Formats: sequence, C-alpha cells, structure tokens
Amino acid sequence: MTNKLWQTAASVQLHPTIENYTVGDDHVLDQKLMGYDITASKAHAQMLESVGLLTMSEANELTDALDTLQKLWEKGEFKIQKHQEDGHTAIEQYLTEKLGDTGKKIHTVRSRNDQALVMMRLYLKDNLQKVGLQISQVATALEKAAIKSGKTPMPGYTHTQKAMPTTVATWLMAYADGFKDAKKLLDSTLEIIDQNPLGSAAGFGSSLPINKAHTTKTLGFSKTQDNPMYCGISRGLFELLAVQSLNSAMILSGKFAADLLMFTTQEFNFFSLPDSFTTGSSIMPHKHNYDVLEIMRGQAHMFGPLVQQLNAVVVGIGSGYHRDLQLTKKVTLEAFDTASSTLESWSLLSAI
Repeated sequence: MTNKLWQTAASVQLHPTIENYTVGDDHVLDQKLMGYDITASKAHAQMLESVGLLTMSEANELTDALDTLQKLWEKGEFKIQKHQEDGHTAIEQYLTEKLGDTGKKIHTVRSRNDQALVMMRLYLKDNLQKVGLQISQVATALEKAAIKSGKTPMPGYTHTQKAMPTTVATWLMAYADGFKDAKKLLDSTLEIIDQNPLGSAAGFGSSLPINKAHTTKTLGFSKTQDNPMYCGISRGLFELLAVQSLNSAMILSGKFAADLLMFTTQEFNFFSLPDSFTTGSSIMPHKHNYDVLEIMRGQAHMFGPLVQQLNAVVVGIGSGYHRDLQLTKKVTLEAFDTASSTLESWSLLSAI
C-alpha cells in the first residue's frame, strides 16, 4: 500500500478502525468533487512554472497528465480508494506514478487543506450560479402563471379560515417576489465567496515566491483572498454562508407545497396536478396522491437542520485547520443537491 501524504517511510501504520472512522466517506464525496480539484491543480502547476518553481517541460507534463486524469474521471474509470483518504492524495499519487519526481512537485507550496479550500470554493461558485439560475426560472414561471390566471378570484386565509377575497395572481406573485429576493441574497453570498484561497499553504502562507494573482485569474475568481489565516477561517464559514443563502428558497418551497396540499384536496378543489405528477395507491386504485408536494414540504423542514449542522461545526473551533471541518463537506453537498432537485420540481409545478 502506498504511504499517505502525511506518512514518512518509518511511520507506524494507522489502526484500521481509526482510519475508517477518520476517513469516513470523504473519499466518496471527493469522487464527486474531483473535477474541481483537477482544475485547481492545473492552475497551480501553471503558476509554479510562471514563478520558476517548475520548468516549462515539467508544467506541461503535469498539465497533460491532469488532462488525462480528468478524462478518466469523467468516464468513471478513475476511483479514489479509501486508503488514499481523499481526492487530493489520489491526484498526487496518480501524478507520481506517471511522472515520478515531477509528479511530486505538484505539492510545492500546497497542502491538502489548501486543495480542499479551493476545490470547495470552486464547487460553491459553480453551484450557487446554477441554483441562482433555477431560482430565476421559478420566479419567471410563477409570473407567467400569474398573468395566465388573469383576475381569477381566490379566498385569502388567516388562521386557515377564509378571511378576505384576493386573486390567484396575487397568491402566485407573492411567491414570485419572494424568489426574486432569494436570488438577491444568493447573489450577495456569491460575491463574498468569489475569492481565491489557493496559496494559503497550511494556513500561514509560504516564503517561496508564489503568484496568487496568477491562479486567481486562471480559475476565474474575482479577487484573491490574501490573508492565509482568513483562508483557514473561511473554510466551513463560507459553506455555511452558501447553504444559508439557499434556505430562503427552501422555506418558500415548503410554504408553496403546504398551500397546494390544502388547495388541491377534494374539499377545496382550487387546483389539480396532471396524473404524470401524482402517484397511486397499491390498494385504492382511484387515488391520486400528491407525493411530490409532501416530499417538498418535508425537504423544506429538513433543510434548516443542515444549516444548523454547519453552524455547529464552525462555531466551536478557532483559527487554523481542524479535522472537524472535513464534516462540513457532506452537509454542503447534501444541501445543494436538495435545493437543486426541489427547485427543479418547483419550476414544473409553478408552470402548470
């Protein structure tokens, strides 16, 4: 078995129970994130060449090998092994196997924490932009549905009792306005997160002549996160900010689902969904169940605890790297997957 990046040849092997517990499913999560790690590694190699820490030949070899690895990963032909712990180790070991000592040079002025920071930062940027587009699509669909409904009357409710007359358009536009504000919150968060942390090394910078502006431009960040200790503090904190920015849209989704579950009952019968949006019953063939709305309502209820989990990890630790921060990765990915799938269903529902 190849030594881990932190092991010396003389190191005592880690106890398997401790290894399984500390690694957890990090290698599985990094399998999903590996494209971002490879992209950052190529930018790092190019930066090292620009400041003379790699020759042009070495940088080209590393870039070509990383391009090959990217293709293997995209085709599902490269798997991170649990004994490697994470994608950062897997990438470096692949390069070392292919290029020998040149492969090892990719680690120059870069720690695994440095890699994890920039990998997650690229993921957050990419997925905040994707979710932002989904939020805009939902708002547009709601506006179109409101226009289509014209002046169709609808009762307004307080305390779940009829209160005042209103219109379907007013009801729909209330959600459209909410989603427009949710998009503003997401955009503000994206502006904060759009900082390049690569170059913080182990969290205290490096005495070697690196050029962080180079990787900032190559990776498409709007600015460089200059203070290396702030880079460390922002790990987990920026994930928390990102997931918090999704919560508004999830709350609106839960409210919309709750409204429709009431308004589509036979007693109300204000709205209905097409059969392709409903499920059936194994014992009552006449049933059309609005499971999609119940799942949406449930996902909205469960989203808040994801924010709380991130907050709980981040709030209790000081500056510098702590292994607790590894736990923020799984929660962050789950939050974005949940929000994205919910908004995809929302777009379809609001367009009916």
